[in-house]
Amino acid sequence: MAESNPTQVILSDDGIKIIKAQQAAQNARTLANGKNKAYTSTSVPTSSSGYVSGDLWYVLISGIVTDMYYFDGAKWQSYLQDAATLNVGKLSALSANLGNVTAGVLHGVDIYGSRFYAGDIISSAYNTSQFYPTTITPDGLVATTGFNSMDGLRTEMSAGSFLTKYRAVNSSGNQYEAYDGVFSGDELALNSGFTNGIDMGFQQSVSGNQLTGQVVLSPLNGIHLWGSTQAIHFSGLQMNGTGITFNSYGNIIADPASTWWRVTDFSGSDIANFGTDTAGSNVIQFNRELDIGNFQINTGHTFTSADGDGIHFAKGKGGAVDIYAGDVHYNSLVKSSLLSVKRDVQKADTAYWAQLVNSIDLAAYQNKTDDNTSHLRLSSIVDDVNVTKQWRLPDVFISRDENGKLSGVDDSVLLNATLATVQEQQKEIDQLNGHLLELEAKLNG
Repeated sequence: MAESNPTQVILSDDGIKIIKAQQAAQNARTLANGKNKAYTSTSVPTSSSGYVSGDLWYVLISGIVTDMYYFDGAKWQSYLQDAATLNVGKLSALSANLGNVTAGVLHGVDIYGSRFYAGDIISSAYNTSQFYPTTITPDGLVATTGFNSMDGLRTEMSAGSFLTKYRAVNSSGNQYEAYDGVFSGDELALNSGFTNGIDMGFQQSVSGNQLTGQVVLSPLNGIHLWGSTQAIHFSGLQMNGTGITFNSYGNIIADPASTWWRVTDFSGSDIANFGTDTAGSNVIQFNRELDIGNFQINTGHTFTSADGDGIHFAKGKGGAVDIYAGDVHYNSLVKSSLLSVKRDVQKADTAYWAQLVNSIDLAAYQNKTDDNTSHLRLSSIVDDVNVTKQWRLPDVFISRDENGKLSGVDDSVLLNATLATVQEQQKEIDQLNGHLLELEAKLNG
């Protein structure tokens, strides 16, 4: 028997489509209504021949339905599901371009996204930056924003820091009131100042020349105050203005009704009291020895020198100052009379000075502050009452203060003038003794 030769069959395009449709039909399943079929394949359907309206097509890859289509009588349409409830045993992954999603309550474990917005864009004429009430950005910044007729407020929280911003919406000039509060791991900074122009985008920082006041609390550097208005106020338990304020310059300022600022030891005993009343009735008291360099003022009614050297009362521009006191008790009185500090030194005319001493009116009296037991006093009188002086005292013996006002008798000049008088009297005595010796010689001769 002769071997038959195979016959070559050339198929038209329609024939090829029919064969493909037959192959697809092998995977078809008749639906429950008996009229439609469901088809599966690994690719999206392209042919529209041989199908009836209502047929379904599932794109099935590795046992997973990736797309669903239905035949509308003319072509395949994407199959969209709209259901009130989607109840599955386990939804391991949902990957889709969902567009706008409206949901009630969404419960989940992990939510990944590029940006989160809460609420609608804030409806305010000042919201020129189109802020939402709450925003979460991909870099981890959580921001809340709000506006009213007086100001704009914004809070920003990011890794390691917390920032609050206040911006005024009204101003009489180009400077708008502004405040920034910054909390980080090592400090809390409160800044007050202004922005140049309205800053409803919260872009300007209250720093540099826009900063007018600052309070910084740091565990590294303590409390730092900057600005003329910054202060620490202590008022205890009272609100009646009896406290004390430390301003940013370190000054202590008393409240209007304050009376004392005190320094006490642990047991409550006073160390120092500083009177702070506006009337000036309360004094400054030190209840311990006060040491100022070598100068010591102690509680034993004494002034002492720490190194044992002398105590000098000097003028700031050089020279010594006058000292005014009551009775002065001393062991020795020394007057500095060094030639090295004098000029125009000449021999004194003792007769002239004796004449001046002899012209002095001496008076016996008691001071107005003396009581009945006081001794009778004797001295010259500086007449500071009468225009025509009733008590003679040459002007050279009168002392005046730095303003030229009469202050008393210059006992130093008076003492030396008295010494000149004694010298003159001694001269007279010597002359009389000489005459007496001459007379005795004549009588005995």
